Amino acid sequence: MWTEEYISAVQLILTALAVFCPVFLIWWNWQTAGRGFRSIPSKGSLGWLIIGETLSVVRCTGEFTFERWLRERLQKYGTMFKSHVFLRPTIVMTTPEEVKFVLVDPHKQMINCPPPSLKGILGNSSIFVLEGKEHRDVYKIVNDSVLMRELKTKTSDFSRVMRHSLSSWEGRTVDVAGAMQKIIFKIMTLNFFGIPWEDEIAERIGTRLQACTQGLTSLPIYFPGTVFYKASNARKEVDQIVLPIIRKLRSTETSGGSSEYASSAARLPYQNLLDFELNGEKISDTAVCDILLSPILTGNQGPSTVVTLAIYHLTKNPSILQRAQAEVDRIRKQKEELGETDLSVSDLKDLKYLTQVFNEVLRIATVVPAVGRIATEDIHFNGYVIPKGWFMLVPFMLTHMDPEFYPEPSKFDPDRFETPPDPGKFFPFGRGNRTCVGRDFTKLVVLMALYNILSDFTWDVVRCSGKFKSLPTVQMIGGYHISIKSRTVLP
Repeated sequence: MWTEEYISAVQLILTALAVFCPVFLIWWNWQTAGRGFRSIPSKGSLGWLIIGETLSVVRCTGEFTFERWLRERLQKYGTMFKSHVFLRPTIVMTTPEEVKFVLVDPHKQMINCPPPSLKGILGNSSIFVLEGKEHRDVYKIVNDSVLMRELKTKTSDFSRVMRHSLSSWEGRTVDVAGAMQKIIFKIMTLNFFGIPWEDEIAERIGTRLQACTQGLTSLPIYFPGTVFYKASNARKEVDQIVLPIIRKLRSTETSGGSSEYASSAARLPYQNLLDFELNGEKISDTAVCDILLSPILTGNQGPSTVVTLAIYHLTKNPSILQRAQAEVDRIRKQKEELGETDLSVSDLKDLKYLTQVFNEVLRIATVVPAVGRIATEDIHFNGYVIPKGWFMLVPFMLTHMDPEFYPEPSKFDPDRFETPPDPGKFFPFGRGNRTCVGRDFTKLVVLMALYNILSDFTWDVVRCSGKFKSLPTVQMIGGYHISIKSRTVLP
């Protein structure tokens, strides 16, 4: 006959099994997720339940870099492995072939995956959020407005903004990234809205746009005091300034009248954009605002970072700096003999070495280190099936630092780009139908900034940690502060 102690022990064991078995099954299903699809059998780790390896990726916003996170797993699992980040089961794909497959998406089986915070700040009509035909049409409108052939008509205005703004650096100590960001905001506001940088409206927009950019990759928590809360409110304030401008442009078109913005409409993408149909209806003023603000909000940090890193590497490599300055001095002398001041698009082809410096900065410090897509159906690739709904993460920064393609990859060497880069192994602006629309704009304003800085200034480094964080974008920890002095150029 069973004793009371025996029954209690059996009950305890059964209770433990009742708790343990479901937990074990959940854990086992978690760790073997995707194996039925032969996605990445036995390679990689999904990490903890629910959160996966997200916390370890978040850690990469500091000195523990995203590249180090990747390389630790490459050593364990190979070039293609599974993980679980940002609440999604993930396939990390690292070789040029794998990166190209995701970026080009040859069979149209993927969609973009912007962070919730970015979607919240940029709006539902941003090119980062739209998909399908709407994305293709809006992308073309914005992309066409910032290609080099269109920018060449605006370079004199850009150059005037650049030279005037840089002149205020003389005799001061500046944080290069922050100071350049303000200049890029002025140029982009002029480019997309036709608002002169001297205008009080441009200043009001600029200060609020800076607050918006801080929230693009923040935690999407709308609560007083959070970065996302401040950024969201700043975006609302920008809309209050910009929407009346868009309405005036639209009324000018329909009435045939004139306004202080009418002259801007002809040289901006408004004519096509204001008549565009989005989701079957004529585009709203709010959607126009989303579309035009997106490249401003996402595109100002890249050029300012590239200028900062270019000055950082040039300072560390005096022989490269001397060679770049010699080229700039030669171009400037030629222009002075012709009675010209502003750098034009046609001058860019003569800045060959400075262009090599630009490319090498983009290689050694890929500003956006990775992009992601979500599978909209089961995707067959290289003998595997990536399940529908899984996230594909492609860190193309690894290709840029692969010694097979770039010997001594940590060395700053602009001579790597004496010949044009191989597009299959160099994609700082992405590739495919979501190639960065700002690629030509970035090249123009970065070369314009470096041309003027190298021509007019010398500098001493005041503060430089030499340490970088790679997420959400590459930035120097603590900033890069230099003391500016006027440079005398010998005839």
